[in-house]
This record gives sequence, structure tokens and C-alpha cells, in this order.
Amino acid sequence: MIRLAIAGATGRTGRAALDLALRDAGFEVAAALTLGDDPACGSSLQAAGRTVRPVSELETECDVLVDFTVAAGTVSWLSVCERRGIPMVIGATGHDDDQLLQIERAAAVIPIVKASNFSIGINVILSLVKRLAEGLGGKYDIEIVEAHHRHKVDAPSGTALALLKELRTTVGACAGGETIYGREGHTGERPYGQIGVHALRMGELVGRHEIHFSGPGETVTLQHTAHSRETFAAGALRAAEWIVSRRPGLYSMQDVMA
Repeated sequence: MIRLAIAGATGRTGRAALDLALRDAGFEVAAALTLGDDPACGSSLQAAGRTVRPVSELETECDVLVDFTVAAGTVSWLSVCERRGIPMVIGATGHDDDQLLQIERAAAVIPIVKASNFSIGINVILSLVKRLAEGLGGKYDIEIVEAHHRHKVDAPSGTALALLKELRTTVGACAGGETIYGREGHTGERPYGQIGVHALRMGELVGRHEIHFSGPGETVTLQHTAHSRETFAAGALRAAEWIVSRRPGLYSMQDVMA
């Protein structure tokens, strides 16, 4: 049985991970963690028919910590895990360059799985987009459109940026290989190699990503829609099972699925 600490347990995705872990006989929830300034810290919440008390300090032993906080929260728990030798699964997004560097440095000490999206479907798409761009060639225009709930604080989404990174390795060498985030005004004719990225924030959408390839006489579209946060939670728990036996290093969900 894997002893699991879940950081960000009072958030939507963290709560889904907590609920799923409590229902899974393969896991024991060692701690439901939240940041100290969270009003829910020290109170009670219901998950999987049980009462759980979120705390801001990891005072128990655990085999792995799953982080669904925010970028700043990742850094806080990263130092704890590094000091105590606890493997980490990072599902928070929106990290700046300095925070990403801290994650890379910590991965020399502890094993870390970092993914912008733990959905199995999205990770299959990540493995497909580069191959699709290579097969279609540089004459196809590429647009990424992502939509999330109104509460999401970063844009574009981490998943959209991961898709962009995969595509950039293929089309970046094309003439005019730039990335444009939305369009306004007199933009001129679109150059070959340009990739457009667009973010929608509305209502309670869990998450939707579309990648459009449009060329001579046709458009090819890949689309993924997350219907509930349980899909992210399930993927994170799969990563947690996988990471506990790994050596220090920075891993992706592609590594987990392989």
C-alpha cells in the first residue's frame, strides 16, 4: 500500500484526487495538505464518505506527494520533499522560469513526475501531434484553442503550452515560424510556420483542447474534452504508483505510460 500526501486537497482537482485515493485500496492517505493561508486549513471536508482535516504541515511519513496547488505552492512542497527524500508528482501549472529551474534542480535529488495534464487521452494526443505535423508538412496552418473554467489563473493552459512545444520542434524551422497569442488589428497575411494559440475562460468548463491543421482543401482537427476532474486525478494516482520505485530524475506522463 502506498502512503500518499495530497497537496492542494481543498482545490477542485486535489479534492478529486483525495476522493479517488480514499476509495482505492492500493493507497492510504497520509495527509490532505493545503497552504497555511487557505481558509479551509484546519477545518473539515467530506471525501469518499469520510471526514478529512486539511493541514498545512506534513507531519507524517509518506511514500509520495501529489501536488495540485499553484506554482508558488509547488516550490513550498518541493523543499519539503527534497529535504525528506519524498518522490513528487506535480500537477500544478503556471510555473515561471525560476520555479521550473528549482524543479529541475530538485529532480537531481528526488524522482519527480511533472505533467501539465494527467489525462491519458491528452498524453496520447501529445504523442500524435508532432507526427501529424510532420506528415502534413509545412503548408498546413496550425491553431491551438483551449477552453477552461473562469477560475483558472494562468493562460494559455499548461497543456496548450506542452502541445505548442511538441509542434514547435517540427514547424519552428519554417519561414515565419512564430507563435502568436490571439490576433487583433491589421495582422497581414499569415506567414507559413506561424502557430496561433487562443485561450477561452468561461463558466465551469473542466477543460477542452483543440489542435487544428488546415491546408490545401482540408482541415484536420484533434480535440480532447475532459468531462470531470477525475480523469486528472486518476492519471496522477497512476503516476504516484509509478514514481515510488524510480531513481531521481525529472519524468513526464509519457514515461509513466511507457
